[in-house]
Amino acid sequence: MADRLEAPLATTLRAKGLFNDHPYNIDIFGTLSTPAAYDLIAQSDCIVCFGTALHDFTTDRGKLMKDKRIIQIDTDPTAIGGGLHPDVALVADAGLAAETILYWLNEADVAASGFTRDLDTAVLTQHVAGSGKAADGFVNYVETLERLEDALPKDRVLVTDGGRFMTEVWCRLSVPNPKSFVGTVSFGAIGLGLQEAVGAAVAAPERPVVLFSGDGGFMMGGINEFNTAVRLGLDLIIIIANDSAYGAEHIQFVDRKMDPSLTEFSWPSFADIAKSLGGQGFEVRSKDQLEQALKAMETRSGPFLIELRLDPEDVPAMRI
Repeated sequence: MADRLEAPLATTLRAKGLFNDHPYNIDIFGTLSTPAAYDLIAQSDCIVCFGTALHDFTTDRGKLMKDKRIIQIDTDPTAIGGGLHPDVALVADAGLAAETILYWLNEADVAASGFTRDLDTAVLTQHVAGSGKAADGFVNYVETLERLEDALPKDRVLVTDGGRFMTEVWCRLSVPNPKSFVGTVSFGAIGLGLQEAVGAAVAAPERPVVLFSGDGGFMMGGINEFNTAVRLGLDLIIIIANDSAYGAEHIQFVDRKMDPSLTEFSWPSFADIAKSLGGQGFEVRSKDQLEQALKAMETRSGPFLIELRLDPEDVPAMRI
């Protein structure tokens, strides 16, 4: 249907990776879009939505849908209009609806839109680069994520805990398909990441599971479950984004020009904890240390933890 209409494709976060191999895939639709993809969506005049609730993050609180015709298709009648009132609603199976629309487009000899003919998807899916700068004793978060995207196993299951670190991971780390992505923030709580990563690793023992967690979330539910992962011998790679703070609160204090010290903590070394619980652990404060950790990761056996030491002033705000 997209090919017939010459229309770009995008997904919500939960369907991340669905259109990986399509030449006009612009990745995630909404506040997690790249600036170029966001501008492209803004230029469109009609958006056909399959199985999405169209909540505030997907629509950027309705701004992305302004002055557009919205067609919402879902098997659940109660999902229609839940986040935004569509111009056309259809209760139907996604595949059958797409096939039927395609049939009538051909029957009516409707011309293609031509919207994709001059698109450069490499540009449209390129997120803003990191500054490359970091204070002494810290690594630049965005630049490190870009390096991890290249170095981590490609056939991974990606799990994220909650925290301000997570949206950059969602944008910059790829997955093979939607079933390989596990977000753990449906209840708005942090500290659930390692438990769900353990579950994912048990469910898919033949594949490496990569968990990104914040320091606060790992302190809540990670330390004890790390030993569970060790006892089960799971192929689990854990990346701790350690800015020694509750990041969401830290940025709120800073935005209000308040002293953020109340949000900052002196945690124990997570790398040392990993070792003491029977796994491998590496603390990363420089590019060289990151490369050493990645080299060791190639011969890992069991749970493997990389602790990224981050400046709390240098972690980007959440894209919401």
